[in-house]
Amino acid sequence: MLVEVLPSAGSPWIPLLTDKIAVVIDVFRATSTMVTALANGCLAIIPVLTTEEAIERRVTEPGSLLGGERKALRIEGFDLGNSPFEYSPEKVGGKKVIMTTTNGTRAIQAVAGARHIFIASFLNVESIAHAIYRHIEVQKDIEGVVIICSGSEDRFDIPDTLCAGMLIEALGKETQVNDLGRAAQMLYNMTKADLLETLKQTEHGRLLLSLGFDKDLVYCSTSNILPIVPVLDNGEIIWKTDC
Repeated sequence: MLVEVLPSAGSPWIPLLTDKIAVVIDVFRATSTMVTALANGCLAIIPVLTTEEAIERRVTEPGSLLGGERKALRIEGFDLGNSPFEYSPEKVGGKKVIMTTTNGTRAIQAVAGARHIFIASFLNVESIAHAIYRHIEVQKDIEGVVIICSGSEDRFDIPDTLCAGMLIEALGKETQVNDLGRAAQMLYNMTKADLLETLKQTEHGRLLLSLGFDKDLVYCSTSNILPIVPVLDNGEIIWKTDC
């Protein structure tokens, strides 16, 4: 199995995805928040690119909520920002959330042509690894896996890369990877003993701390506490229990 890692949502090169599994990672915080929302009873996350598209989409989705951020802060007029702690069962249970973020929803759009699209974070890495293997065992014609790190405004991002490395590690030693994937795995193994402190020192980690999102940083850095597999299905991210 070949696993290719892409550095950001704006990666200039994306391989042919028709017969591949794509995994989207945005640790701080879009995919972490999506995973949390679904675990808390959210019916679906509808990812869109712009605030205007989100507002227009709500007209066709009565009762849905608007969620998202620009520069890590809630968009004016939206119901929710991008903190996983805002997506409590009381707020999102039984509802859909239309979401737009600076990087994560763009990364989802970038790999929309893949056969399967999984949403990953530190919170659910092991579940994603198991889902990948189950799909490959059943669908023998799957040609590989593409992990897209959302990055930070089209730039390399250590948190997403570390999560990609953790996923590659979970997939096992038989996994073949591209050079960025190998670098991600090496970086993860070098820092896993002190992962939280490493993440605090990253550019995005420092931004969250400066804005008072200390709890978000700690939570989003926690490994394998939500055993769920969110998938993109007909334009909506849902929790598929049979993955």
